[in-house]
Amino acid sequence: MFKTSTFLIKISNSEYWPMWVLYVPVFIQHFWLSLKAKSLFFFLKTNPGIDGFILSDSKFKTLQLVPDDYLPKTISVPKDSVYDDISRKLKNKEISYPIVLKPDIGYRGLLVSKIDDEAELRLRLEKLPIDYIIQEYVDYPVEIGVFYYRFPNSKKGVIPSVTLKDFLSLTGDGKKTFQQLVYNNPRAYLQKEKLSRTFENEWDKVVPQGKVLLLEAIGNHNRGTKFLNGNHLIDSQLVKVFDDLCAAMPEFYYGRFDIRTRSVEDLRQGKRFKILEVNGVGAEPTHIYDPGYKLTDGWKDMLHIWKVTYKIAMQNKEKGEVFPKYAEAKRRWNLYRDYKRVAF
Repeated sequence: MFKTSTFLIKISNSEYWPMWVLYVPVFIQHFWLSLKAKSLFFFLKTNPGIDGFILSDSKFKTLQLVPDDYLPKTISVPKDSVYDDISRKLKNKEISYPIVLKPDIGYRGLLVSKIDDEAELRLRLEKLPIDYIIQEYVDYPVEIGVFYYRFPNSKKGVIPSVTLKDFLSLTGDGKKTFQQLVYNNPRAYLQKEKLSRTFENEWDKVVPQGKVLLLEAIGNHNRGTKFLNGNHLIDSQLVKVFDDLCAAMPEFYYGRFDIRTRSVEDLRQGKRFKILEVNGVGAEPTHIYDPGYKLTDGWKDMLHIWKVTYKIAMQNKEKGEVFPKYAEAKRRWNLYRDYKRVAF
């Protein structure tokens, strides 16, 4: 019953609890920091180079801050685009299938999809009510999230969080059907409705012994990916890689890089990795979603990170940045609210 009860799976694992549980202490802290900053919206100046609200950064515009050597080939797809224009952009950028289609302003992996051919892309484009981006599919085997921040008055930064991503997969035993394997895996069971559609032809077939099936190619927690605490990988060598990278990103001081690389060692050497996304002030230190990580430790990490946003914003203010007034903050929030209504 435990394995096939969505409620029991979620209630017994804090990684699945509602977001507000994680953020209650942060909300309280935020009001205290706002009094000190004399602004509710100080966080909007943590990264002056990014224009958005907490979760409304344009992925395409933010990626433009990143040096080209670390970027996958990417194009912008405005909501009114016609297929011929998109096809031309793909050809000019030399982007071939498979590709990844994702909302330009996303939310926890929703509406992100791996597209394998032109027919599938045409079908998906018929349903796009918002701006999207298309990226080449980076097939490096390791996906990792690195949270980095640097105070504007310092040349060296800090990495407080590294997350290794374990993609949702199943291994056959030569006896159970695909469906039975899903029902025996609580993480896969939470994705059963989507998996039953995606793997319709395999659903009732026995999976051969030792055969590993990758169930999800998108490394997002909401899609079944297990987030693992990789903070043991943090050292001066890894910090230097991101010091050098972020020094080339104008007015960027704080955020999480979602990366694909050939190996962790390659990343530590600053080679053979691609940055899929840069998440700004709304980013989380995702190691806290490790199934074995204590909620109380997650609260401590979130409180620390949000205090860092305050300190960075205050240093930027000393350098001449002006905290947004209510009208400007409301404008940014309304844009995101309206976008989310259409998108999700």
